[in-house]
Amino acid sequence: MAESDATRRDSLAGLFPVLRQVRSRARLTQRQIAQATGAGGKHGHKLIARLEAGNVQNPSLKLVLDYLCACKATTHDLTEFLDGYLGSQLPIPSRPRRGPHRKGTEPARGLPPKSEDAATLAMRKEAAWWKLRRAAEEVLHQELTELGLKPMGEERKTAALFGGKVLRSLYRTRSSRPALRERKLKRSQEWATRNGLPEEVRRRLAEAMDSLFAAMEAGGQLELLPPVDEARHLMLLKPSKRFVSDEAMCHNDFVMRQYERFRVQEAARKPVIEAAVNMLRSEGLTKQQLGNYVCFITFFLNVAETTDPKSAARDRRLEEILEGHRAPHRDEAILRRLAELVLTLRDRRN
Repeated sequence: MAESDATRRDSLAGLFPVLRQVRSRARLTQRQIAQATGAGGKHGHKLIARLEAGNVQNPSLKLVLDYLCACKATTHDLTEFLDGYLGSQLPIPSRPRRGPHRKGTEPARGLPPKSEDAATLAMRKEAAWWKLRRAAEEVLHQELTELGLKPMGEERKTAALFGGKVLRSLYRTRSSRPALRERKLKRSQEWATRNGLPEEVRRRLAEAMDSLFAAMEAGGQLELLPPVDEARHLMLLKPSKRFVSDEAMCHNDFVMRQYERFRVQEAARKPVIEAAVNMLRSEGLTKQQLGNYVCFITFFLNVAETTDPKSAARDRRLEEILEGHRAPHRDEAILRRLAELVLTLRDRRN
């Protein structure tokens, strides 16, 4: 029995360092977590430190969930942690049953109260539901992107709503007659038609949701899905925080593309800027005089990146810059040589 308990503790010990990562991302201290959860009383931060180190024997499910809630954990944090935590053999602390017992017998141990057992089962069911929703959103995002629907556009938003309706129809009719499922799916199709969704989009999304649901069901990943009435209760966070929607994925894709474009642009600009600064230094300018010209490097780079070489538009932009920034403390000849160098180097890199 001692060996079995040690094995169980080892299986849980690897989970709790994840808590420290979640807390660090939320920029909270152990004392702040203790205050938010109300755990451990005056010395709650010591309990939190032991919990993160995996040194709390049989930690309660409520303590772990309160910790994650205080850190505003994401869908990934919650579902992945719950998969490991609830999949272990110690989801609930073992306690001696209080009250009188017969002489010569030991009190029963390891029998959790029924309310905690029901709560654990509910949490496992809801974790399974959110995993399904997350997988569905990822498939939906991929299909909508392949269909070429404009990100953040109204048509794409309607298509995403339709995909969700199909998934809910499949979920609600899991244990029902096929005829009921057909009627619900038909109503979803009629809703999409009324909202102007093209037939090809409706067909692709319906097939994708059906394939995903069937594959997860065949793999046993939906065995713990709760009944419809139980799924209305949210675990910890609002539905919008439980999974990443297609709209959020589109926004993330846009941000990543902008970042990649900026990174490529900066990599192309760096050698040009270095060469331009070296040219200015070779003119014998002092450090103070150098500051009067450095800002023009960015001006000329913007011209090079937005106009064609030897075009009238480029010549006009350059003259506007030189005319608009003419001053006694700047040598126009140096500015023109600087412009020629920057434009030539940037055009070569293009």
